[in-house]
Amino acid sequence: MFTAIVTTTLTQQDWAEDEIRRAQQRHPDVADVLHHSFSLLTATHERMTTEFIYRAHARELIERVATGVLTKPGTSVEVVLLLMRASLVTPLNTTAFGLYLRMWRRAGLPDLGGPIEDLDGHYEAINASGIDDFEAIARRKLAKPSRVLTLVVCEGRHLGEPADCRFASARAA
Repeated sequence: MFTAIVTTTLTQQDWAEDEIRRAQQRHPDVADVLHHSFSLLTATHERMTTEFIYRAHARELIERVATGVLTKPGTSVEVVLLLMRASLVTPLNTTAFGLYLRMWRRAGLPDLGGPIEDLDGHYEAINASGIDDFEAIARRKLAKPSRVLTLVVCEGRHLGEPADCRFASARAA
């Protein structure tokens, strides 16, 4: 059991580092900040042991850091997982199912194929404003107050290599 937990944790660490590297290529102007975003990428659900689910969660948080958006609110993946759990207890109403489809697509999760593939547009047409409201509520309820990039102390080295890091220069000043 312990070995499985350690293996899963190390695997998620590899996925997180890979997603950070990819984001640094997309956002070279904030690559130093992204390097320090690792602490935000904690799995918040047992389903995040699945690679595509964890990576989508991490990717959204990293993009928020890159674009200066708050990292506390729930991610699209967290909303999907909440709605998945709710659907096991009771059927989702039209608005909740529309939110499920919206969050699935925003998270970049794999296409489901078949007739469900284009349904999100239909649900958006039926009740987009209700879906917007549900999304705001879900992200707020799933917020992690501690999921913030805290004061970073950087010695000017990233992964053992010298780095031009804004946190190192701020500390040296």
